[in-house]
Amino acid sequence: MDTHNDIVTDDGEVISTSLATIEPGQLSELARVEIDQQIATAHRYPRSIKKAVENILTLATMDEATAEECIYALPRGGKPIRGPSVRLAEIIAGQWRNCRVEARIVEINRTDKFVEAVATFHDLETNVAQRTAVRRRIVDSRGRLYNDDMILVTGQAACSIARRNIILACVPKAVWNRAYLEAERVIKGDVQTLSERRAKAIASFGTWGVKPEQVFAALGVAGEDEVTLEHIPTLRGMFSAIKSGEATVEDLFSGRAPGNRHQGIENPLSDTAPGAGTTPSAGPGFGETGPAAEGAGGSLPPSPAPTATPKPRGNTAERAAANRVVAADGTALKDRDGEVPAGPGPAGAPGEEREDLAGYRRAGFEAGRLGKAKTLPKDLRGDDNAEAADAWLEGHDEGRASQGREG
Repeated sequence: MDTHNDIVTDDGEVISTSLATIEPGQLSELARVEIDQQIATAHRYPRSIKKAVENILTLATMDEATAEECIYALPRGGKPIRGPSVRLAEIIAGQWRNCRVEARIVEINRTDKFVEAVATFHDLETNVAQRTAVRRRIVDSRGRLYNDDMILVTGQAACSIARRNIILACVPKAVWNRAYLEAERVIKGDVQTLSERRAKAIASFGTWGVKPEQVFAALGVAGEDEVTLEHIPTLRGMFSAIKSGEATVEDLFSGRAPGNRHQGIENPLSDTAPGAGTTPSAGPGFGETGPAAEGAGGSLPPSPAPTATPKPRGNTAERAAANRVVAADGTALKDRDGEVPAGPGPAGAPGEEREDLAGYRRAGFEAGRLGKAKTLPKDLRGDDNAEAADAWLEGHDEGRASQGREG
């Protein structure tokens, strides 16, 4: 079917053009013909497995910089694991030949806050096709949705990861494993170069503001002297993973497994919600219900029968910690005179909770009462702050529960 269009130039000349319109059915027919032609060409010029193995090895170990980009590393279960990267997968697909690989974003879900990419691998010689999907979160460490630019970047990273996964799944490991191991050997070096490579690898993370102590924690070592030859490929793989978008700095060095801790439930079969009508031993004042809990100080409504807050016991440091008010982001608040005001202490409840955790519980309570996301402040992440993090999260749950009571 032809469509005729007339174009009028500046000097008044009329030019007639004819555009060919392709019907939807013709598009599928063209795609089928294209694939059939590619399959026929693949059968005419089959791949050489021996040549593919040699070419992959040559390209992956061409120089040290290339070898570093062929490996990625991620911490899992407290121990970093290594594997072939996106860059090595691209080399593999190019040298395996006679295959089609594509990846695209199929969904951007702003409600559930994820982006999904799908990659397809089609071996034209065997006419076998496989597909895999990868999802990536599109929220920051505080649970806030990324802007459009960051969502696009995250989507492209998801496409790269999906492409890598499908290539490594469809091309036999025997074809590329030798190149992967040789790339590790090139990165590792020897004893004579260990000191120089170690210092260089640790310092390279400074580009993203990562401190050496964070690097040692990710590796599970006490200090630089314990970083051995076996750790060098892991360090370079972690650097490569950040550089290629396969992982983020937070994924590698947050010190906390993905997902925050949630309040434990002693009896999961009970119909009573946690904290409803009970006073937890670790949460003075914030586990209570009724007017006494609502008037526990701060900006909450006053209690009908307020009682005096007992003075904190212990030394000066302990009293200061008990009187400190911690904001939702973990920072101390001050009044107009520059003094740290006393926080919303327990309404006549005994001091059963550690005084240094009371401030974090109050901070979580205030964040929950104001409807803020249940996302831990940065200074509470990490195994060293587990107790403080649990106190903040429990306080947040109580704050959310108080919204309904106040309404």
